[in-house]
Amino acid sequence: MRWHGSERILLLSGDHGEALLSAHEAKAFVQEEYSRFDSGSLPYTWQLDRHGPGHDHDWTFNGHAAANGWAQTQEHLAQILASWAEHMPLQAPGDWVSFKLWASRDWGRTMIDAYQPSQTDREFCAFIDHRGHEQTPERAAHMRARAWQDLDDTGSWYTRLPETDPTAPATLARLIVTDLRARGTVFSHQVTAWDISAGDHGKLWVPGLGGDVHPRRGEHF
Repeated sequence: MRWHGSERILLLSGDHGEALLSAHEAKAFVQEEYSRFDSGSLPYTWQLDRHGPGHDHDWTFNGHAAANGWAQTQEHLAQILASWAEHMPLQAPGDWVSFKLWASRDWGRTMIDAYQPSQTDREFCAFIDHRGHEQTPERAAHMRARAWQDLDDTGSWYTRLPETDPTAPATLARLIVTDLRARGTVFSHQVTAWDISAGDHGKLWVPGLGGDVHPRRGEHF
């Protein structure tokens, strides 16, 4: 977590064992961090910019630190979901976080993955647009075998999991990878994440997502 002024950055870092508070000259810190992002040497898995005071790079590196296979893709997804649940309530109380996934083998069928702290006992959720398929008992059995829970009124299958379950991020990540592979995706680099947002306010960059991100480089919009 950081507090960004026009001249100084106050950085709070650490883990469950200890916390470290440090101060940095703002311009030099931002330039060094930008260089590390741009070179692919990623200091963070995600970064939320709410446009506070100080220097702001309009152009940056948004990904991708490509995962090495499906196991690592799943691990990256689980880590970033767990991190949002731990840190977003402190950085942006009440805000949801979501992103969409498109697979090149099933382009145009959107999967939405989200962390929604306002949805008690169903904070982690995923939806897949399924309106193009006939909803037969056999189809339902296939979807539930992938760990989808049910079909909603819009024709989307969904799964919702509570953040009180420590296995929820890993479970949702496994569902995402299972569904992508079941729809014919062979490699993780055939998947693109887009429309990444935290409460539709500011810029959310996710270089640690583990897959391709749109836009990968350039001005964020």
